[in-house]
Amino acid sequence: MSFITATPREQFMLPLSIEEYVCFDHFVRFLDAFVEKVIKSRPDILPSKGGSSEGRPSYPPGCLIKLLIYGYLNRIASSRRLENETKRNMEVIWLMSNLQPDHKTIADFRKDNKSLIKHITIEFRRFLKDSGYIKGESISIDGTKIKANASRSFLSMGLIDKKVSQIEKELERYFSLLSDNDAAEAEQEHLQAVTQELQSKIARLEEKLQHLESQKSLLETLDRDTLAPTDPQAQITKTKDGFLPGYNVQSTVDNRSHLILTCQVADYPNDYHLLEENLNTLKEQLDLVPHTCVADGGYANEQQVQRIEKRGIECVIPFQDDAQSESKKRQRDLGIYFSYDQQADRFICSQGKALVLVQRNILRKQHYYNKYQSKDCSDCPKKQHCTKSKTGRIIYRRIDDAWLQAHQQKQKTKAFKDKYKQRKNVAEHPFGTMKLYMGFIPLLLRGKQKVQVEIDLYATAYNLTRLKNMATVPVLLEKLAQWRPIAEIQNFCRSLCLVFAKNRTIRYSQIN
Repeated sequence: MSFITATPREQFMLPLSIEEYVCFDHFVRFLDAFVEKVIKSRPDILPSKGGSSEGRPSYPPGCLIKLLIYGYLNRIASSRRLENETKRNMEVIWLMSNLQPDHKTIADFRKDNKSLIKHITIEFRRFLKDSGYIKGESISIDGTKIKANASRSFLSMGLIDKKVSQIEKELERYFSLLSDNDAAEAEQEHLQAVTQELQSKIARLEEKLQHLESQKSLLETLDRDTLAPTDPQAQITKTKDGFLPGYNVQSTVDNRSHLILTCQVADYPNDYHLLEENLNTLKEQLDLVPHTCVADGGYANEQQVQRIEKRGIECVIPFQDDAQSESKKRQRDLGIYFSYDQQADRFICSQGKALVLVQRNILRKQHYYNKYQSKDCSDCPKKQHCTKSKTGRIIYRRIDDAWLQAHQQKQKTKAFKDKYKQRKNVAEHPFGTMKLYMGFIPLLLRGKQKVQVEIDLYATAYNLTRLKNMATVPVLLEKLAQWRPIAEIQNFCRSLCLVFAKNRTIRYSQIN
């Protein structure tokens, strides 16, 4: 009996059809189906090649978006490396339908289609919400600094003025030499050569001077003290490695699923003013209003926290206790203290003297205070240790002091501490994973809007990674078939309104 054995060439032969390159339950099939569904719902935001019929046909935008998301999902952000993947990676060949755009096409599409990539990102989060993977009832907010695609050297007003002064001195010296050459005999060839060289140096210096003046005007326009020349929109921030040009990236994470709800590049170098902005973005993009918001002490903006709690959102954000100065500690050791009488709205000192309200709504350090003062402290035995005022001891009490005291008491409870303890595992994990994806060179693009494109792609890649562990591809495809993008919902509502208006007009005409 003889057996037919396959040759080595036949053993490693690729499938005859590209459709067989990936199995039916591979995750790229969900990625492909999702992008196609969103693209078909919004043809108006697709890039157009223009009216010219010349040249090669443009690549389908859906293919390039799939390629970018796949690349960021697999830690491949470089356009040259993505170009190589289209020629050798079976998953990418299937995803791209064997199209092979060059690296410039990929890079240009990424930087020129910010709104389209943003729309895909938000629609994917909408799918997660509508499919039940995101609840948004309890969220965590955090921020991180990501180094910009710029050198560590940055310009300041003082440095620019110093360089301008040096250039002006060199120009003055070159103009002097040029004047001496003009006075000499023009027939000498070496003098002509020197003159041409001086003129060339003067032109280069004047160009540098003009560039420095433009950088100076840009600093004045942005109202900033420092500037990274290669990426002027980057903020100079303090990190553990020193001062670096970078961006402050904010994320809102669902505490239940650990999925990213929003991920924005902020204009502020710190987190103090960004709590409301994060919640407003969450409401705008996903129409979510959480019951509980957890954040670290960097977001302890008391005015914003008060406004947010009035909207019915519990803020689990620790405030720092009022630091007791050395003089106040010394006074307490000497038995000097004050208690507030809420009913009479006054303070009583340890010697029994009253400090009454003398002035309201005094703005000090971004907060409003009421001023309380004793009428006479001259006969007090502890006056020399209590106050130097000739009129009497003064105390400033914040108008919202009752709310502040209540919040500080709340943060001492076990429930508050338990909620805050979970924040680190929820809010900081996405940034750690995204920075792992980014590698040694975190950002490839420059400018806030272009950096936002990369952050959107990284956030989508993070959510896709978590989603792979939460559901199978057949289940996701089934839910995707039932889901409707926002554009389809808006078109349906618009059509329904038109039908209603038309029927109402017909009935009105019949009555008349």
